[in-house]
Amino acid sequence: MRRRTVHQWRDWLLENIGDDSYELIKKTDLSVFRTITAKNDMDAENECQRIIKSVREGKA
Repeated sequence: MRRRTVHQWRDWLLENIGDDSYELIKKTDLSVFRTITAKNDMDAENECQRIIKSVREGKA
């Protein structure tokens, strides 16, 4: 399966990299911040929103 961008935020990208695998990528240097497993795009997007919020609050 090829990579597919699921969602873009100001500083982040969410890409589907396989069946249930997703990568949260920092746009500034295109580094993979975290790889997650989710059953669909919406669940991956919600999980990434939580991750991004915790990073902004300094908890990640």
